[in-house]
Order: sequence, then C-alpha cells, then structure tokens
Amino acid sequence: MATNSIYAPGYKLAVACSSPTTPASGDPVRYGYLTGVALTDEGEGGNAATNTTVDFGPAVWDLSVAAVDDSGNSAVAVGDALFYVDADTPKISKKVSGYFFGIALEAISSGATDTINVLHMPAPGSGALATGGVTTTKIASAAVTAAKLSTTLKTGFIPVALVEVRETASNAIPNAAANGGLLASDTTPALNLKNGDTDSALMLTWAAGNSDPITFQVALPPDLDEASAVEVHFRAAMAGATNTPVISADSFFDEGDTKVEDDSAAVTGTTFAEYTISIAAADVPAAQTLSVELTPGAHTTDALYLTAIWVEYTRA
Repeated sequence: MATNSIYAPGYKLAVACSSPTTPASGDPVRYGYLTGVALTDEGEGGNAATNTTVDFGPAVWDLSVAAVDDSGNSAVAVGDALFYVDADTPKISKKVSGYFFGIALEAISSGATDTINVLHMPAPGSGALATGGVTTTKIASAAVTAAKLSTTLKTGFIPVALVEVRETASNAIPNAAANGGLLASDTTPALNLKNGDTDSALMLTWAAGNSDPITFQVALPPDLDEASAVEVHFRAAMAGATNTPVISADSFFDEGDTKVEDDSAAVTGTTFAEYTISIAAADVPAAQTLSVELTPGAHTTDALYLTAIWVEYTRA
C-alpha cells in the first residue's frame, strides 16, 4: 500500500489564490491553472494571512455567470462550457480565453448576468487546453478560416524580384534591340549594386529628370480575398531633400481589365523607407494575375532610388 499519500482526494487545499486579490467565502477563484470555490475568507479558518481554503474538486455551486463570450453577448445554454476570467465581474462566462471552470446547469439569456447552478470540474490549462486540447474531432470541416489568424499570418506576401522588372516605353515593352526592356547599369532607370562591394543591395536609380516607367506581373494566389484591398509596397529614398515625388501605379487584373490608377505617398528624405500603393477592394476582381506599371513623379533635381518591391494581400 502506498505510504506517500498526503491528502485524499486532495481537492480542499489552503492556497494563496492568484485571483481575486482577496477571496471571500463562496467566491470562484483561480490558483495558477486550477479553478475552484473559496470555502473561507482569505486568512480565516486557521489559514495563514494570505491563504484561502479552496475546494478544487467536482461539485455543483450556485454562482454568478455572465452570458457573454469573447465576441460579445452570447446566451448560456445548459451544458455550455464556462471559463474564469481574472479581469471580469462576474468572473465566470463563456470566454474561452479564460481558464476552464465547469459546465452550466441552467440557461441565461444573451448579455444577461444571473446566478445559476454550475458543475465545477477540475481541468488544468486555459482555453482549448482546458477542454482537452484541439483535436481533429473538435474541428468541423472547413472551420479553420483566415479570420482566426493573427494580422501577420492573415497577410499574404508576393515578392517581386528587381531583376524581373522591365522598363516600358510608350506603353509597350521595348524591342529586341533594346533588350526587351531588361534593366542594367546603363538603362533608365539603372539597375546596379547600391555601392559596389561595400553595399551589395540591388537598387534601381532614376536619375534626376528621368521618370521612365517600369512594369511587372505576378500570379495571384487562390487564397486572395477579393473583398479586401491589395497593396503594392516598395522601399525607396531620394538622393537629396529638394524633390518629393509620388510613384503612380497603373494596375490591371488578368486580361482586358479596366486600368486602375493609384499613387503612393510622397517619397521624402535620403533614408530608405517603406511606401504603399493601395488598390481599393472595389477595384479588386476575382483574378489570377496582377500587372502593375510604376511611374515616378517629376524629380528634376534629385535622383530617386528603389531597392525592393512586393505585393501584400489579405487571405480569405
């Protein structure tokens, strides 16, 4: 027979609760990942000044519950999972961002707060972990959508290599004698290393007074959300502080599309920065390709530099 048992079943313990700050008898409480109900006021019942006797075990309690979830008002139905949220009053609701507390045994109308019978059940963890983790049986088919992703994960990214960009002339790709618009160290704009061996970043340079357009085309991914804007991003700087040109974009989706015209903010200063040209959601159709022609505004005194181009979109 085991000789190392301390308490059995060990549900009622005197602990320094994590929440609330000063528990009172009958309060729902949290101790680390565990939730329970206080059986004494803090420091009472022979406990140390900071300790409260808490019942962590399975039991039915009459407790105040709010009919809300992490998205707003949400009715509580019999059998719903309930969670403990430190910052809320009352502490118990349907917010899965909190710590699992138990199961509702009575219903509450959406947005209301009521005192109902709650079956407390010990389950360490919070959110999905508290209810046994996220498994394939708990996820409905097609239930995982981009709406559940963070802003970073929800943002799609399409790089545009500078070596793939072409110069255009009179709204056309130059002929073979002009190398089909391929950019090089002696074209306009020029493609070169920013500063030889000391700074090997590829850079396009429009000399002062030159605003020859460039063009590129990308294939669009199947997860693009046509109900959201598509953005053309670029890194740019000026050689001096006299000129502050915008860069204009003529955008086309697929073939035969109506041209959409948009501008970036003014490119200012000699420090490279990120600029954005936004193609409004209303101008984004269901399409598989995006073609963009970029044309700098007038800059008669200062050269214009560009070191990167990419497209960002929202995933559907």
